Amino acid sequence: MSNILKQHAIKHYGGTEANLPASLPYGDTYFTTDTNKLFKYNQDSLPKEVSGSLLSSSGYSHTGAFAGKPLDNNYVWEAGVGVSYSVDDVANGVYKVFSLDQAVHEAVDNPYWSTPTPTGVPNIGLFQGANLPEGVSSLVDYSYDYDTQYPTSSGTGFEGSTGRIRLNDLQYGDQLRVRFDFNVIPQIANTTLEPALWYSNRDDNDDITFTFPLTSQPIFYGTGTVGNTYLNRVEISAWITSNEDVNALTLPAIKSDNQVIIQPLGMLITIIR
Repeated sequence: MSNILKQHAIKHYGGTEANLPASLPYGDTYFTTDTNKLFKYNQDSLPKEVSGSLLSSSGYSHTGAFAGKPLDNNYVWEAGVGVSYSVDDVANGVYKVFSLDQAVHEAVDNPYWSTPTPTGVPNIGLFQGANLPEGVSSLVDYSYDYDTQYPTSSGTGFEGSTGRIRLNDLQYGDQLRVRFDFNVIPQIANTTLEPALWYSNRDDNDDITFTFPLTSQPIFYGTGTVGNTYLNRVEISAWITSNEDVNALTLPAIKSDNQVIIQPLGMLITIIR
């Protein structure tokens, strides 16, 4: 048995608990995406739940599914092309929200590794749920449509947006941390950019109670920067301490004091406990 165990490459699987395999090689694991349980297979090739000992309370997800990525270039931003922060945006001092897109998710959020074996579970990010916190089914909702839920809304900043960072499974006391990766192409010298999470608290009836930006450190682009492309990886955090936080709407956003072009690339969404 010991020689066999040494030669076996451990694999990791995932799916619903109803589809839990009755037998797998020793050491293999299976994560149930509907009940968030982790099973490890013993020397008799039988599953044993080990959720309490091996499942981390903290966890994360990643997505690159930002709306607007060009289909004709395999969803990769081309030089000088992106989401424009316009003259009107500058004049109105808006935080421009960046939507998510289901079709872009299906095109770009695909595991690039074979070991451990990807779970194959769709619609929950690049890692297909493998690294989510305990008790969390997904940290992203690609199909959410703000205008459908709030057809008469105005002035929140979410109008016209799709997708959201999904907080519904979080616990009081969790910390949300989002690393927002994006390129900036300044159009005017001496431009100050303010990355943020645009955030709306909602009560238990889904009524928005308060909307505000959770900002990070401003970024300044001085002389000689116009037309160049600059990669930014900005971390923004928020506490989860009430029912209105768990039910909140949030997406990454940008405010600028001059015209810029933004190429949103990806989000690493981490929950810390």
